[in-house]
Amino acid sequence: MSFGVLTLNLWNISEPLEPRYRSLAAGLKKLKPDIVCLQEVFRDPKSGRSQAELVAEMCGLVHHVEKGGLAILCSQPWAQLNSAALPQFPGDPPRQVIVAELSIEGRPLLVINTHLAYRPEMIDERRKQVEVVIATIRRYDRSGEHYSKILCGDFNDVPDSPSVRAILKTDENFRDVFVECNPISPGITYSRQNRYVDPYGTIDQRIDYIFASGDLVPKNCYVVFDGTNDLDLVSDHFGVFGIMDFLSRDRIA
Repeated sequence: MSFGVLTLNLWNISEPLEPRYRSLAAGLKKLKPDIVCLQEVFRDPKSGRSQAELVAEMCGLVHHVEKGGLAILCSQPWAQLNSAALPQFPGDPPRQVIVAELSIEGRPLLVINTHLAYRPEMIDERRKQVEVVIATIRRYDRSGEHYSKILCGDFNDVPDSPSVRAILKTDENFRDVFVECNPISPGITYSRQNRYVDPYGTIDQRIDYIFASGDLVPKNCYVVFDGTNDLDLVSDHFGVFGIMDFLSRDRIA
């Protein structure tokens, strides 16, 4: 069974909110994700409801969990939700990592979502936050269960940064899903071409990621909500959408 995973920084309740909602609903109807990881989730000012609830309704995902501005939406119920606070630094708000334990066709899966420190100069700070993310994930390795893992989020760091290198070098054997599917594409997710960002002082960068480990096989991966392929802009970030599958049990054996 193939399943789709979307990660998107929702850009909270920044205006123009209603046009962004409309574009997001139309795009989710086209993508039909099975798992959505959101960052910068706030409470909708008009309805008073969590944006996670609103987005879950847009894409028909009946299960959602959220904490600390992060949310995971999914088509399958979660068995357990855990979270951990990341190191906090002056000038940056509190950060979290959340972990949802799921099962897809009887295969155990961890979905991890995070959002690292924002300011560009906080390179070492983001590396320290990643150390806590990795430690949180490793707790599950001691349970005796064989989990495949998907780690999503806004890392606010480029592919050759210490934080991203730390994810790829860990013994969790995470792979960068976008790079695996598009080895020569830059995969920009924060761009001067986005009308919701200030083009002055903005550098085109890839800072949003889907990482996978275990028995997962990436089938394809795209930058989405970038104004192409009938997926209009919905945030100051573009999203990343990956199509995943599990290795067959015969190949695992």
